[in-house]
Amino acid sequence: MKILITGGTGIIGGAVAEAAVKGGHDVHIVCRSTPSGKWENIQAHYLTADWYDDARAESIVSEGFDVIIDALIFNAKQMKRSAEMASGHCRQFIYISTDSVYPHPGSNVSEDTDIRAEDIKWKYGKGKYEVEQYLKAHGLEYGFFWTVIRPTITFGETRIPVGFASRRNTYSLVERIISHKPVIRFDDPSSRHALCHVSVFGSAVSGLLLNENASGKCYHISDDKAYTYDEIFACIERITGTKCKYVFLPAEAIRSFTPFYEDMIYDKDPEFTLDNTRIRSVCHDVNYSCDLDQVMTVTLKTLKDRNASDSDYEMISDLILLRNAGSLDEEARAYVDGFTAEYVNALNGFEHDYAAQQRKQRIKGLLSPAVRAVKRITGKK
Repeated sequence: MKILITGGTGIIGGAVAEAAVKGGHDVHIVCRSTPSGKWENIQAHYLTADWYDDARAESIVSEGFDVIIDALIFNAKQMKRSAEMASGHCRQFIYISTDSVYPHPGSNVSEDTDIRAEDIKWKYGKGKYEVEQYLKAHGLEYGFFWTVIRPTITFGETRIPVGFASRRNTYSLVERIISHKPVIRFDDPSSRHALCHVSVFGSAVSGLLLNENASGKCYHISDDKAYTYDEIFACIERITGTKCKYVFLPAEAIRSFTPFYEDMIYDKDPEFTLDNTRIRSVCHDVNYSCDLDQVMTVTLKTLKDRNASDSDYEMISDLILLRNAGSLDEEARAYVDGFTAEYVNALNGFEHDYAAQQRKQRIKGLLSPAVRAVKRITGKK
């Protein structure tokens, strides 16, 4: 089977790519940079390209594929573009959506759950939902059958599934725990959350490839067991042999220090579990469970071996503690009181620079469609 995956080296697309290669399929991955690390040893065809470059994307899909899996669609306009390109060049089109289209909180949620746009509070989830609606309204107009997959919180070798941590796939959170520094949490420690290890996700998606029973259907995929954040952190403590000091603060205290605030409060915090009945009925040979200690041991070792750190996460954690010193317990307050004047000045300087950087990133994001349009017109890369 010949498969094209956009975003095929990310956590979601990468899980599908690895499973498909292991299944003996002819896998082609569109990625923006030259593959490195483990991808150098995965026998796939790597197509270094900007998927939003129409001419390059059209050239790629014109080769013809059995399945095209697009993990880079975030709004209906992008869906229309990808569908028009893929039409006539694949037999099945798989759109990677999100379980954030469901109302949160939710318990044992099924794909038949009534979804209303006004109930989706997160912009990311709203965009993904609009894409699904476009496919349902226009899918029959294209020369393929479509399938929607709604990943939940997916984790693997480069991601620790907690609410507030480094977003750069680093060992920094664990280093902070080992160093006995206070770790900030905003979550309800008792609420349960659907998780999915990449091995489960990739195996289940593999069972949907060219499966006509999946035509015009939506599937979510999760491990059978849902976890509390307390259980996840306890797992890290067992692996590292270190007891962690947690500081619980309201999510609002973290808001100005992360661009992922909506993600945190609308997706990562509310209790949310999934019913796997539909995916099980189609992909019944998949093992929908994993040993958390075993897979997290691999995750922590991989992150440690990458030898990458996130100084921003470290500084942000200390800055949040400094700004909320009055509400800290005695132990955490003693940690903050140990900051030198020079370090406090450094934190204040970092806060100013970080805010400027965030503004720059927001402006860049707003301008990026126009920049791509100019590049297409001028032919510049």
